[in-house]
Amino acid sequence: MNPFLAGKTPQLFGRYDPAFQMVADAFERNFLARGEAGDVGASCAVMIDGEMVVDLWGGYSDVATGRVWDKDTLCCCWSVSKTIGAVLTLMHIDRGQLDLDAPVARYWPAFGQNGKEKILVRHILDHRAALTYVDADLKVGDIYDWDTMIAALESSAPNWPPGEKSAYLNMTHGYLTGGLCQKVNGGRRMGQAFGEDLAAPIGLDWHLGVADSDLARLATVYQLPSTGFSEYMRKNPEALIVRSMKGRDPAEDYNNLRWRKTENGSGTSHTNARAMARLYGCLARGGELDGTRILSPEIVGLAGVETVRGHDPIFNAELRFSTGFELNCPPATPMGSGERCFGYFGAGGSCAFADPDIKMGFGYSHNFMHMGTGPGPCASPLIEAASAAARGAA
Repeated sequence: MNPFLAGKTPQLFGRYDPAFQMVADAFERNFLARGEAGDVGASCAVMIDGEMVVDLWGGYSDVATGRVWDKDTLCCCWSVSKTIGAVLTLMHIDRGQLDLDAPVARYWPAFGQNGKEKILVRHILDHRAALTYVDADLKVGDIYDWDTMIAALESSAPNWPPGEKSAYLNMTHGYLTGGLCQKVNGGRRMGQAFGEDLAAPIGLDWHLGVADSDLARLATVYQLPSTGFSEYMRKNPEALIVRSMKGRDPAEDYNNLRWRKTENGSGTSHTNARAMARLYGCLARGGELDGTRILSPEIVGLAGVETVRGHDPIFNAELRFSTGFELNCPPATPMGSGERCFGYFGAGGSCAFADPDIKMGFGYSHNFMHMGTGPGPCASPLIEAASAAARGAA
């Protein structure tokens, strides 16, 4: 059992359609049969054609106090947060406020300097913007500050010729999409725009910049002690992945107020699996849920169409991207069996995706961070079980 549980026996709760028994079994094994890699606290949810067929949660949101993970526990979802900027940008494209093939500088004039004049809106959405890192010499903590990061992006030159290749926009994605959307949404920053334009209309318990009133619901994040990556960062300051984390505290534990309240749409949003599955379930249905439409089917259709495929220097793996999302591409980003499955993985194993062929939205949220990128040992069996059960039931 996970060492953080220290002999405690986690309880599991929720409900599921009997056709998805294998998902419930995999969820239970994640706590009881995966040893040190097992979950401390987690939630998993699956929506099929607008119906929540799996809604499970369990374990501990804080082991020290004995606080259990309950139905409404929230947890950081790391890069699943990039979903927010992707969907908001697509909403503005759908409304005719942005053009995929227009230069970003058309809407954001200050962005169009130092060789960035030819970066297109679509380059931000499929990670070809060549701005994996900024030129500014950021201080520790600057990555959390909206104004500092917007200014740093405006003054930076492209890392290489824009549009030439994809490279994961690790910590800049949220500021790129957020800065662009701010120019056409009345000047609202991403957290406010997300809450008003997306979370409220379709009922998402998902937050970018956690309010004081929600802090008590946040799960404590756990990690095994490791100096490996911090040491790598110290010894390899010019490595691309290290540059992409300029301004970030290498010892970040994800439990401080600075992390929880910042509006870095690349990784600091907090939610649970139910909200993830609900948003991606909406996208899997062509952009409509419970009578509310957030996107047209035509725009949602772009999310499942590959625009670029190749070796990604941040992940050091082959990735596929669409207009806005990562695509199903094992082993780095496995999302079931459909070629059109799209979503995002977060550091340590959180994930959310849509399978439009079977109208499935999937979400997995947890508070024990595994080292590295990709699905991790607990997400993978849940993804496999959900996809198999959904396709079997279809």
